[in-house]
Amino acid sequence: MQSAQQRHAEAAYKGINEARAQAKSQGQAFEAAYGQLCHRFPSLVMTNGLRLAFAFFKAKGESSNTAAAQAYRLYLKNMGEAVKQDWQNAKNISAESADYLALSREVLSASVWFKRYAEAILNVEQGTDELALEEIQ
Repeated sequence: MQSAQQRHAEAAYKGINEARAQAKSQGQAFEAAYGQLCHRFPSLVMTNGLRLAFAFFKAKGESSNTAAAQAYRLYLKNMGEAVKQDWQNAKNISAESADYLALSREVLSASVWFKRYAEAILNVEQGTDELALEEIQ
């Protein structure tokens, strides 16, 4: 039986590789943008809460069909797979305090693996390419 950390690591690795594969058609800027999202999402969760961070990423992903919007959509899809949630909208995120806190902790736990792999595989350090998201829009 896998631990939660093993599950998160496996899902994050799969998600990062999916981003790398998509970057072949979207370009290197897509990979950098996805890597930056891996670094930004946990800080948004910590400062604004899971629902607002999710809603922000969801809105950015639906804003257009640019490579940046696709990076937002792919990140949410991958994070949903990591924490085993069907994230079609923010209403699917439980409003019950205990469930919400548990899911927030699990998302933050999984996001550590996304950040690690973004640095190791995509070679994207936090804050090194601040304009990546704006450049590909």
